[in-house]
Amino acid sequence: MDKNELMEVRKQMLSQMEQRLHESWSSEEDSMFYHHSSEDRIVLTHALFWVMTKSLIGSIAKERYFLLLRQYQEEMLDDYLTESEDFPDMLHYCNILYESLPMMLKGTRNLGTDTSARKLAAIAIVAGGYGGDMPEELCDELLDDMDFLYNRVKCRKIEQMLPLLNQMVAEEMKSI
Repeated sequence: MDKNELMEVRKQMLSQMEQRLHESWSSEEDSMFYHHSSEDRIVLTHALFWVMTKSLIGSIAKERYFLLLRQYQEEMLDDYLTESEDFPDMLHYCNILYESLPMMLKGTRNLGTDTSARKLAAIAIVAGGYGGDMPEELCDELLDDMDFLYNRVKCRKIEQMLPLLNQMVAEEMKSI
């Protein structure tokens, strides 16, 4: 399957997901990214989630949906850094998958008993909240730091923040 065919399959699949997602919203304000002030904040949210979930363990880490989201996020970050013409589509696809995550978790997992699912939900909340609300200067610094290492996306400063981010996730897990 060539790249154009792959993009068409993605487009069809995600179009259906997006339609179901919008049907579940009472208004556009239900979007996780509605209050993000810029596209850069949304990209940063995905980068935070992508880095924070690298070491996720448990059965949830093997879920096809989760692996697909991480794959798309990595491709989107690559497209962002290389200023690829595919970036807007990949960002849109990542947004659909990310915003569908709560429905997927509720439909397949018991957050009360499944610790890895609860942790994934907490990571999504922390990444979305922190990515959208952090100081502009820090946002720019984290975005500027993203680069490639051995032809793979690397976010060193976000990785350095993992102890703080993991502490925020632990606090969020208590309320889920």
